[in-house]
Amino acid sequence: MSRALAASLVALVLAVPASAREVTPEADKVMWCASAFFWLAGSADDAGDADEAELYDGWANQLTERGTALLTTSGFDLARTQEIIGEYDALVLDELASEKPRYDVATCPELVAE
Repeated sequence: MSRALAASLVALVLAVPASAREVTPEADKVMWCASAFFWLAGSADDAGDADEAELYDGWANQLTERGTALLTTSGFDLARTQEIIGEYDALVLDELASEKPRYDVATCPELVAE
């Protein structure tokens, strides 16, 4: 399932009125890690490691669904949630290329449900 489709489905199911417009710290880390895994999946695929790419892609989708649910609960609508996903993808790509990303990607697997 694509990241955008997963976000759309979760947002439709969990639609609630907006009460807060800030991304919570929990949602921030979940969305950051989802984007990191999205980029790692692409890198693994480019390197010809299909198994690793599939693992990272699964984790990215799972965390995107979780993050979308968190954003929806915080009052973000589907359109804004999709924008946020794109914003995180761009931000995380830049951060992963830098020496000081906001989070250590090695801590991201702990967010993935077993």
